[in-house]
Amino acid sequence: MKNWRSILLLGLVFFAGAMAGVVGTRAFIRRAVQQAVAHPEKVQAAMEQNLTRKLRLDRGQQAKLREIMTESRAQMRELRKDFQPQLLAVIQGADGKISALLTPEQLARYEKLKLGERPWLRTWRTEP
Repeated sequence: MKNWRSILLLGLVFFAGAMAGVVGTRAFIRRAVQQAVAHPEKVQAAMEQNLTRKLRLDRGQQAKLREIMTESRAQMRELRKDFQPQLLAVIQGADGKISALLTPEQLARYEKLKLGERPWLRTWRTEP
């Protein structure tokens, strides 16, 4: 009987540790993505440092790398501007279809999710 309890306790401790790891990893990744979106220049600087170190770039190569990365970041920003209206139209279309599918009670919970509990759903709002 004691052996069975020890195995169960060990299993519960292992499970709790695994869940803590999953939650911790998820929080870390979410924060890292938010920081990358909010501060793309920091991501660029980190990438430049990483490539400089791993490839052993000289100062001239570092300067050219910085130019390439800055130009690419600007092009990606323009690309996002071009496609964001289309993406928002798709998201708003999906939002409308989801809203039409739900019961009034579910719709209230969905709206609550969009406004507060799930910040990533805020972009799904259909009002301007």
